[in-house]
Amino acid sequence: MIKKLLAMSVISVLTVFSVYAETTITTAGSSTIKPIVDKASAAFKQKNPDVKFVIGGGGSSHGVKAAGTGEVMIGQCSREVYEKEKTAYPDLVDTKIALDGVAVIVNDKNPINNITKEQLCDIYTGKITNWKDVGGNDAPIEIISKEKGRSTLDLFLEFCEMEAEEVGDGNLKEMVHKKKGDASFSTLKAKLIGPNLEAIGAVALKPNAIAYVSIGTALDVKTKGGKLKLLDLEGVVASLDNVANQTYPLRRPLNVVTKGQPAGAVKDFIDFILSEEGQKIVESLDFIRVK
Repeated sequence: MIKKLLAMSVISVLTVFSVYAETTITTAGSSTIKPIVDKASAAFKQKNPDVKFVIGGGGSSHGVKAAGTGEVMIGQCSREVYEKEKTAYPDLVDTKIALDGVAVIVNDKNPINNITKEQLCDIYTGKITNWKDVGGNDAPIEIISKEKGRSTLDLFLEFCEMEAEEVGDGNLKEMVHKKKGDASFSTLKAKLIGPNLEAIGAVALKPNAIAYVSIGTALDVKTKGGKLKLLDLEGVVASLDNVANQTYPLRRPLNVVTKGQPAGAVKDFIDFILSEEGQKIVESLDFIRVK
C-alpha cells in the first residue's frame, strides 16, 4: 500500500512539473504582430522551456481563418475581426494586446513632410503622378501597395475611400486602385508587397517611392538608421502618442484570436503578453500597450 501511494505521489509530482510537456503553440497571421509574438515567445520559453512555438505570417485574414478552422492555435490580426468572419467562425475569441497606427512613408531624401488624405488618394489613383505636385522634387512617384489579405491594405483603403484590385500573375502581380464610385480602376500600377519590412526596404532603396506600413515597425527601423521618413498625415505627426490619444487618423488595434476561449498554455501565453513584462515587450517594439 505504501509503495502504491509513493508511486502515485511520484506520478503527481511529474505531472505538475510536466504541465507543458511536448506542448507546441502554433500561430499565423499579421506580420505587424509577429515581432511581438516572436519576442514574447522567447521570454515565455525561458520560464516554460517545455513549450515550443511555430510562428507564421500570411496576413490578418489568413490568421483569422487559420485560427477559426483550427489550423493554428493563435491567429494574429492587426484590425478588428470582421462580422463576416465572426459568422463564418462563430467560436472566434479576440483579445486586444496592443495598439498601432499606419504610417505613410517615403525615402528620407524626399523633401516633403506632410500629406493630406486627398493627396494620398490622388497619388494612388494616378491623378497625381509627380512629386512636384505635392511640394516635392520634379520626379515621378513610384507607389507601393499591400497584397490582398493584409489588414494594412484594408485600413488604408477604408481611410482613403478606395478600392483595389490585383492584376497580373504570380510574382508579377501588381495592384491598381480607384476611388469608390469610379467606373474603372486607374492604369497606374503599384508594386505589390506583403510584410512591412519589405515595403520599408523598398522605400529605403527608391528615392521616389511611397508606401504605407505599421507606425511601430517604421519607427523601430528608423531609430536603427533606416533611410525612411514618416509623413505627417492631415497635419498630425505619425507618432505613438498621437495613436494613443486618437488624434492620428490611421490607427488600429492589434489582436490575437483563438477558436473558443483560450486554455492551457495558449491562455498562459496570452496572459503573459498582457502582463507587465509582456506589455513592456510591446512598448520595446514601438507599439502602444493596452495595460
